[in-house]
Amino acid sequence: MKTVNVATLKQKLSEYLHFVEQGDEVTVTSHRRPIARLISENGGDRAIRPPTQPMSALRKIRGVTVSKPLSAVQTLLSDRGRR
Repeated sequence: MKTVNVATLKQKLSEYLHFVEQGDEVTVTSHRRPIARLISENGGDRAIRPPTQPMSALRKIRGVTVSKPLSAVQTLLSDRGRR
């Protein structure tokens, strides 16, 4: 796996896309914080992972309120409506 910051990625995009095409994974960082991951269209770990904790664990996080069951479709449509 390779790591690159945004500025370097912009300068050498073709080079990093070649790495991805060969099956390597590239992590893009901004201010040393990972913000994106580039993986090959034909490979990579794209399996859906099961949650590591139950939904009830969200209630313990400050600022998160879960009062009713979440609908992924409604959440997505609501988010798209704000844009």
